[in-house]
Amino acid sequence: MSGEILISSEKSYSDCFTCGSCISRCFLAESYPEMNPRKLVHRLLTGRERELADSEFIWACTLCGRCTTGCPKGLEMDAIVRHLRGIAWQMGKAPERIVEGVKKALEFGNNTGLESAAFVDMAEWLAEELADEMEDLPEEGLSVPIDKEGADVLYIPNPREYTSNPNMFQTYMKFFTYTNTDWTISSRVFDITNWAYYLGDNQDALVLVRNLVEEARRLKVRTLLSTECGHGFKILRKEAEQWLGEPLGVEVLSVVELAHRYLEEGKLPVKPGSIEGTVTYHDPCNVGRKLGVFEQPRELIKAIADDFVELWPNREYSICCGGGGSVGQNTRMGQKKLEHALAKHDQIIRSGATVIATSCQNCLSQLGDLQSRYDMPLEVKSVIELLVESIET
Repeated sequence: MSGEILISSEKSYSDCFTCGSCISRCFLAESYPEMNPRKLVHRLLTGRERELADSEFIWACTLCGRCTTGCPKGLEMDAIVRHLRGIAWQMGKAPERIVEGVKKALEFGNNTGLESAAFVDMAEWLAEELADEMEDLPEEGLSVPIDKEGADVLYIPNPREYTSNPNMFQTYMKFFTYTNTDWTISSRVFDITNWAYYLGDNQDALVLVRNLVEEARRLKVRTLLSTECGHGFKILRKEAEQWLGEPLGVEVLSVVELAHRYLEEGKLPVKPGSIEGTVTYHDPCNVGRKLGVFEQPRELIKAIADDFVELWPNREYSICCGGGGSVGQNTRMGQKKLEHALAKHDQIIRSGATVIATSCQNCLSQLGDLQSRYDMPLEVKSVIELLVESIET
């Protein structure tokens, strides 16, 4: 399985001249003194792929891409690490939970193994529960549109939203209701994540992408809408057409981009200054650094917050939360994912924020775990959560 890793049509890891500029940007450098991006590439160049496939470093890496931001040769470390993970996976050395999640996604349409009927029942139950709580329902009431053909939006959730954190699913339902969004969800494919991508399993990653796109086509929707999920959104926006070799035929948007569109069009009835305290924003690596979605979430937060402050550094040089790239799903990492994220912890504390918002489920989970582990004096919220709390009905 040796050979060139193509970073693009013209670049491969052999273009690296090991200048070392990547080392200072890697948040794992202190935790793994025997390994860093420069050493990783050097060992690749000397034919030591199998040695690297045995390294914990390739699974601790979050594929965040900060190390190669501004690389003088234009290399992408996430592509290199995914290549090594693919070798480890073929050698039977990949994390079992992620391997099992891919099998479930291929069979059931989601990485939890939840069957279609159970998902539909869950979604409808969550809608009924929410309807009992909401006093300002529209005249037609509240329901979950399942497999509705011709809707404007096919919403693809993250399984966290209907398993470990169902309040998030209800939050998005509120958002769609308050903004009169014409939306639907699928009873066949209800998982934006792509754990095969994490494994370096390009064949199954393509299958999962194709399933999403074909479902959007089957339901004849105009927009394939991603939840606040970094890598799932990034794959659909950046890689899907290249992988499939054809136009998708639908618009790909994140729910944060849709909210920003509504704000600009005057369709988002939020109250300025309704979020008290000092709010900051964490740029998810895939949403921000890899896709350039920087200003929309900030403008949404500034529309509702009393006081907004920036983390430093931010945008393309934002420090990774430490939980992405499958690290949060990898039970082998245990508490190491929190120990590796102390740079993020320190950055947040220095900001003086009382609320930190972000737009990625992995980041929300990791930041929440950081807050709990180190008793950080702030709340962790998604951008859409803050917006829904600010809506005037």
